[in-house]
Amino acid sequence: MKALSLYILAIASLLFAACDDYDDFTTDPSARLTFSDFTVAFDTVITAQGSSTRTLMVRNYNDAGLRIRSVALQRGADSPFRVNVDGQYLDGGSGTDFEVRTQDSIFVRLECTLPDTDKDEVTHYDDRLIFSLESGTVQSVDLSAIGMDVHRWTDMTLSEDVTVESKRPILVTGPLTVSEGVTMTVKGGTRFFFHDNGSLLVRGTLKVEGEKGKPVVMRGDRTDNLLWYVPYDNTPDRWNGLVFESTSSNNTLTWLDLHSSRWGIRAEKTDLTMESCIFHNMAGKEYDDSPGLYLKDCRLTAHNTRISNAMGHALWLIGGKAELDRCTLAQYLIIGSGTKGDALHVANRDGDEEHPIEDFTFRRCLVMGYGDDVISADFVNPASREEKLLFTECYLNTVNDADDARFVNCLYDSEEALKRGNKGKSPAERGLYKVFDTTLFLYDFTPAEGSPCAGYGAAF
Repeated sequence: MKALSLYILAIASLLFAACDDYDDFTTDPSARLTFSDFTVAFDTVITAQGSSTRTLMVRNYNDAGLRIRSVALQRGADSPFRVNVDGQYLDGGSGTDFEVRTQDSIFVRLECTLPDTDKDEVTHYDDRLIFSLESGTVQSVDLSAIGMDVHRWTDMTLSEDVTVESKRPILVTGPLTVSEGVTMTVKGGTRFFFHDNGSLLVRGTLKVEGEKGKPVVMRGDRTDNLLWYVPYDNTPDRWNGLVFESTSSNNTLTWLDLHSSRWGIRAEKTDLTMESCIFHNMAGKEYDDSPGLYLKDCRLTAHNTRISNAMGHALWLIGGKAELDRCTLAQYLIIGSGTKGDALHVANRDGDEEHPIEDFTFRRCLVMGYGDDVISADFVNPASREEKLLFTECYLNTVNDADDARFVNCLYDSEEALKRGNKGKSPAERGLYKVFDTTLFLYDFTPAEGSPCAGYGAAF
């Protein structure tokens, strides 16, 4: 029993000693903090609204604890940066009395709100977060941010003709509506940043006049990263999309880059002419609510245009007329776990309601995607071959039906893959496209040099 008591006493002494060591703090000037980053950068931040939060980890790898006498922003209360150290907000840009125990760490959370300078050019901001240790040692971390001024349009309705040309992005919150009988003309280089539920509703006429090298851009307003290596701008579901109502007419879209939305275009009984446009990364929560282009009883003419990566069908045509030349329809969306649509879906009905097809023509188009067949149809009489549907000199990921007169001088991807020994390989492994990076969500569906589909589809 006595031996057991001595054993318990020895263990207790060791535990007490360990705690005592753990609570030991040093004032040795050579004992320093270690930071997870030398610089905390906010890249581009829209002015006059708060940034996302950055995290800095402060570690102590020394054999004793370190007391931090103060943590302060060099610019103090005038700094655009906000800091929280280990749960304590630095009111006025400074705080005192922090501890980092040996082999432990604390977290520093940082945000910024940059002032609106009413400039077309971006403005750079810098500051320094200074850590003054009890030992007299001073360490610091650099802070930086880039401020971008914007024009703000909130729940705006255009009731008269307008031409939009802006060097600054236009931040759209809520719906932007073009009234019936009104024409909105957008010049090249103009950028629209849509907030979460932002959308463009066209009841009149939209004329996009982008140029090569100066496209009109419609995208979400998140300028930060989802992951450290993936910008939010590379991901879908950032804003709603574009809607053309049946009162709309004479719409022309030239060099439009619309991406990262819930859908690309929803239109009914209107006409659209497209030249050198990109519609990319369109996905929301539901399959039916997230098409690339959903056109019902419309008249579409498109050249050198790409529609890619949608939750629903990339191009969804119900009735009407469509003529596509040198266009790319690509369905490789990997985000989301539910049902995904095809690259192309054509139909002459919507439920029990019939919508006659006047003419669907595809010339020198590239229609590709995951799966063995990315072209689907929904006809009132599925056995009928009389629908006005024609593919001429296209490269297609679908089944080769030699008896189907609607496919003329087309190449079929499954046959080309077998011919080249590429069956089962990914598009990246096969070298189909210029860029196909599923890690960074970066895509350029222009056929790569030596690709079997070179010479088909859109090329930018």
